[in-house]
Amino acid sequence: MKTFTFSALPPIQDFQFLTDSSGYILTKTGQLYRFTGQHTALVATPSEFTISHFYFRDQNHGALVGISRVAELPVQKGAMGAAFIPLVLLLWLIGKGHQQGGIRLASCLGGLLLASGLLLSCSSAWQCYRTPDPASPYGHVLTHTPLIRAGSHQYFANKGQKSFLALTTNQGNSWETHSLLTNFFPTALAAVGRNFVVGTYARQEAGTVPLHGDGDLWLYGTDATRTPQLATNSTQHPYCIKLSRGVTGLLVSASDTALYVFGSDRMPTLPSTVMSATAGNIYILPGSLQSPTRLLDTPDTVDVQSLSLAQTGELWVTMAGRKPHLNHGNLGYAALPAKRLLRFTAGQWQPVVIPSFTSFNQIAFVPGTSAGYLLTATGEVLETRTNGETWHPLARPVVHKLHPVPQGITWLQGENQLVFYPAPGKQ
Repeated sequence: MKTFTFSALPPIQDFQFLTDSSGYILTKTGQLYRFTGQHTALVATPSEFTISHFYFRDQNHGALVGISRVAELPVQKGAMGAAFIPLVLLLWLIGKGHQQGGIRLASCLGGLLLASGLLLSCSSAWQCYRTPDPASPYGHVLTHTPLIRAGSHQYFANKGQKSFLALTTNQGNSWETHSLLTNFFPTALAAVGRNFVVGTYARQEAGTVPLHGDGDLWLYGTDATRTPQLATNSTQHPYCIKLSRGVTGLLVSASDTALYVFGSDRMPTLPSTVMSATAGNIYILPGSLQSPTRLLDTPDTVDVQSLSLAQTGELWVTMAGRKPHLNHGNLGYAALPAKRLLRFTAGQWQPVVIPSFTSFNQIAFVPGTSAGYLLTATGEVLETRTNGETWHPLARPVVHKLHPVPQGITWLQGENQLVFYPAPGKQ
């Protein structure tokens, strides 16, 4: 085990080990540092936005995402606006009927029914792209084309917000900055081959601005090794995958390069699409990012907070400690008594019971080993060496975040301490 203390830095928000003693640190003040052992060097980053997430796919190539607040701009017409046009039309018809009497009302209601029928007939076309998953009652197989060229996607309540991506090919010595075609929050960042993928969540928190469980994936890069369409990708008009659900995290499988996208359950749209009409808060794409894809649903409408794959192929998740709740017309959250730990085995979800612990923040297995690590809600780390069959304590509080690496597990301890722990057999 190696421990690195960075007492001269502000509190750490996130980190990434590239070797057992070097990598990058993002502080809660939005500054990025490169570290080697106990030594750190500030990395100059773009001033246009505050960094929320970063990821380096190797020593040289990295990406940053974040948002900035600017003067209010007119809300652009995106998927949200398009979805509301039929509703506005129908409401207008009803209003006209009330104003001009019973005959006019009956006529307009007939028009309303006709419009509704047309809308429903259009919205049912998605059904041919969905079949039940024969392996599980919680899954569906989707055969639509996920990768598309999309226009901007805006959430009206995020008016004035801009989202950004910055790319480097030289360890952060220089950056190429681009505006995302959305005002959603960038909430996840990963590398798929030599490309970067950005996950978004329209608005994850409730408050004066309504929460909204919509989101997308945006692809950056032209590595067409697995996905030929990406040869013509561009940073100005990147390929997009419409999810109709918010993203809380991304996982690229070490065994088959499949991309696991996890977060909220579906956000219905009008007209419906196969994504907005199909329940599921885990979306699984093959390494090619082509169909068929798979949507997997957990037993409740709670966001998936973390996800990992055991060496056995079993999927493990931790769930959020709250669920969406409508109260007096306002969509917010209701607290749950615990953050559940679930495992997906033989097509079924099973709750995992660990004595003395009931609530869990994060699960992480080390690829290619039987070792896994579990962060409890009280900040303790548990270890398994048996693919999750048994668990034992490893580190005491207060641990805040886990990141698996090929050689083991790393974690943030306290506010300014990073730990590298080699998995059994990787020493």
